[in-house]
Amino acid sequence: MKGRGSADRAESRTWWRRLTASRATARAAIAGTAVGITTLATSAVLASTVTAEATREVRRTQAVTKVLNDISVRVNAQDAALREYLATGGTEYRAVQLSATLDSARADLDWLQQHQAVSQVELDAIRGAYANYSRIVVEIMDGTEKGANVYGYAELAALAFAPLRDEVLNNVYRSQQSLADYLEGVDRRAVLLRTVAGLMIPVVLLLFAVCAVVLVGYQRRAERQAEQRLHEATHDPLTGLGNRTMFHDRLGAAVRDGEKAAVRGDAVPGAHFGVLLIDLDRFKEVNDTLGHHAGDELLCEVAQRLTDTCGPGDTVIRLGGDEFAIILPSAADRAAALADGRRVLEALRRPITLSGYMVDIDASIGVSCYPADGRDPAELLQRADVAMYAAKRRNGGVTGYAPGLDGGDASRLGLQSELRQGVERGELVVFYQPKIDLGTRTPCGVEALVRWQHPVRGLLGPDAFIPLAEETGLIDLITAEVLDQALAQAARWAGAGHEMPVSVNIPARSLSDDAFPAAVGEALTRHGVRPDLLTLEITESAMIGDLLRAGEVLRELRAYGVHLSIDDFGTGYSSIAHLRDMPPHELKIDRSFVMKMCDNARDETIVRAVVELALNLHLRVVAEGVETEEALRMLAGLGCHEAQGYHISRPLPAAELTDWLNRSPVTTMAISAM
Repeated sequence: MKGRGSADRAESRTWWRRLTASRATARAAIAGTAVGITTLATSAVLASTVTAEATREVRRTQAVTKVLNDISVRVNAQDAALREYLATGGTEYRAVQLSATLDSARADLDWLQQHQAVSQVELDAIRGAYANYSRIVVEIMDGTEKGANVYGYAELAALAFAPLRDEVLNNVYRSQQSLADYLEGVDRRAVLLRTVAGLMIPVVLLLFAVCAVVLVGYQRRAERQAEQRLHEATHDPLTGLGNRTMFHDRLGAAVRDGEKAAVRGDAVPGAHFGVLLIDLDRFKEVNDTLGHHAGDELLCEVAQRLTDTCGPGDTVIRLGGDEFAIILPSAADRAAALADGRRVLEALRRPITLSGYMVDIDASIGVSCYPADGRDPAELLQRADVAMYAAKRRNGGVTGYAPGLDGGDASRLGLQSELRQGVERGELVVFYQPKIDLGTRTPCGVEALVRWQHPVRGLLGPDAFIPLAEETGLIDLITAEVLDQALAQAARWAGAGHEMPVSVNIPARSLSDDAFPAAVGEALTRHGVRPDLLTLEITESAMIGDLLRAGEVLRELRAYGVHLSIDDFGTGYSSIAHLRDMPPHELKIDRSFVMKMCDNARDETIVRAVVELALNLHLRVVAEGVETEEALRMLAGLGCHEAQGYHISRPLPAAELTDWLNRSPVTTMAISAM
């Protein structure tokens, strides 16, 4: 199991690394796509920005050029008016026209100032030339009005007009040249952007292609992982069969198909189907005696046999533990479903080799049919379960559901629920059967035997509930409770002057529990009981289970100082090697041999052989089931050390046994049947 756990953890780590790497790759692909998109977007924004800036610059230059051209037009108009004025000798009409042109460019010059369209130096040069020219025009007009000869002013006006004209034209030229230079720079940037775009677009497209491949691959892996998780959610990891989730889905679908088929007509396929519920009768014994690895091997073999036996349309399910189920859509009626169940049972009963042992497996199979036994999944499953438990009570086989089976099964299910509650409410009580030393006829120990004080059914013996506890897993709670009560009572007896060793039966599964020895040690410490006053009784079948694990548990118990006893010796899978490899402190001869030893020579021979074996191995030997004085004397003559049975005392509550101990002589006692 450790190997498998390590392998599972390694597989989980590998899967996690792959998933992490896959996610990292996907994130890288998404990041690459984002980079590509960002690059293209940046290129587009840059290109758009350059175009927008060029457009704004062209519009600005056009506006400046227009204003400069307007200034040039207005100055030329003023110069033309001056020339006409001088040519006509300064008539009043021409004077009015000339006056109208004075300062006509002032508003345009102010616009250039406001919009900073030209440099301040250039603007000051234009303003200065314009002011000088306008001053000369005003002087000419003043001189003409006073009768002066204006013909000499023409050359002066021309000299003043030429700088103004040149300054305006130069600004127009510089504005146009600046625009040309700017547009040339724009062209260079556009060429650079086109070159970069020409290089980047193939790279980005390649990046997009790679990212698309990665993302598609990641999507496919994600889909596969989703399918794997769905498979894990609906399948049993050990056998590969469908699990309980799939069973309910398929059973619900079968019921819906049956309802639809019934609407179309009874003869339509799917209107009837069967459900088989299968429980392996000897699985727990295999699991406890041969180990969990053998149990897993058995479950896989059962799954394979069920799959091989069923048809292609049948659904085979492992519900959990050793329970399986089959949905039979081809079962047209109860007879067909029962026949399929018998065919499955025959396949399961073939022997199988597990851990070197040839094991015969039996099963209990319950059958329910749609729609005769139920028209919804829960009802069909419950009635197949009732039929399966009825088959189990009959020691295996195939049983179809019948209404008369409900009462007994309901009672059993109720008892199961009551047992758990009874353990929690403290309804378990421990009786004690004394053992005597055959040499001195004095009490030398007791065996703790559990009873259930049921609030309605009264005092129940172990046969009424221990098998049920072993099936449901409550046996662990019961074992812990009995051990706790027995040690507490041993402590009380020791305090009252009776240092009485106590024996407690433990189930086979305790030998597979690595924590059991520590739990025993903790209980001994809690109650202050010496370890050598506790004997744990183990059956032979439990001894031959998972030998490695059982050996470790038994060695730990011996290390605590606890005594070990093999109970019912001679009735199970006896092996002398177990007495060598995992030596107990005592052997208990089964009551079936002791009770008949006085009348049956074979039983007497078996008892004698067991006693001699124990003596030769230096083990104490205890005979149980002593019911006559003759048997008691014969056991003493054979050399048996201890005995218990009805001839000595029946199992008694702790208080009554305390009185019995107080009445018993210290050295010799006359035993009579009680």
